[in-house]
Amino acid sequence: MRYLIFSDESGKWNEGAYYIRSWIRITPENYNLLRKEVIFSKHETNVKELKWERFENNYDKFKNIFSVNFDIFITISKPKHFQSIKYNILDAIESVPISTGGQVLTEKIKKKIINSTKNELFFNYFEKTHIQNSKDVLISEDCLEDDYKYITDTPQYLDKEWLSIANECGIKQVEVEKISKNSPGIELADVVSGCISSFLAKDVNAQKIYKECVKNKMMNMSSKKLPNPNLIFYQDFSETEKKETNIFR
Repeated sequence: MRYLIFSDESGKWNEGAYYIRSWIRITPENYNLLRKEVIFSKHETNVKELKWERFENNYDKFKNIFSVNFDIFITISKPKHFQSIKYNILDAIESVPISTGGQVLTEKIKKKIINSTKNELFFNYFEKTHIQNSKDVLISEDCLEDDYKYITDTPQYLDKEWLSIANECGIKQVEVEKISKNSPGIELADVVSGCISSFLAKDVNAQKIYKECVKNKMMNMSSKKLPNPNLIFYQDFSETEKKETNIFR
C-alpha cells in the first residue's frame, strides 16, 4: 500500500454557496505519525472528535498535526450551477400526472420523486467529477489498484451508491468511515474542508490557518489541466465567481 486517500465535504450538495471536498493523500507510515499527533492533541484539549470549529478554537494546540507529511487536493462546485441546469428527466417527471390519493398526496409524491432524482443526478454527474478529478491528480499512472485506498466520511448519499461511483472511476479499494472520531484522516479532512469553506466566507482566522498550515500542503496548484483548488465544471463559473475563488495562491 503506497497511499491512503481520506476525504470529507463541507457544505450541502443542493444549497448554499459551495460544496467542497478535501482529499488528503498520505503514506501508511506518515498516517501512523498523524494518528499519534491527533490523539495527543485531542487528549490535551479534552476533545472527543476533531472538527474544523474545534481546530480553529484550539489552533495552538492542534496545529502540530500539520507537521506530518501529506498532500492536499481540493475540489469545489457551486450548488446553484447544478440547480440551474435544465434536465429533461426532471421536465418529464414534472409533466406526469399523478392522481393517486388526491392533489395533496400527488404533490407530495411528485416532490419526493423530483428530489430523489436531483440527488441521483448530482452524485452521478457532479460528485463523480469530484472523485474522478481527485484520482487523476492524486494517483500516478504507475500506481496499481492495490497501491492505494480511498476512505470517505459518510456522504450525503447512499453509502453503497457512493462506493459504486468510486468504482466506476477505477477506484477498487474504497470504504465509508461511519465513526469519524476513530479516523484521524477523516478528522483532518474535515479540518481542511472547513478551513477552505471559512476562507471563502472571509473568516480572518481561516485565512491565517490556511496560510500557516494548509497552503504548503496544497499540490498541483500551478497545473493548467487540474489546478488546485479544482473548480468542478470550470466553464460554468462566471468571471466574478472565478475571482471569488482565486484567493488561495
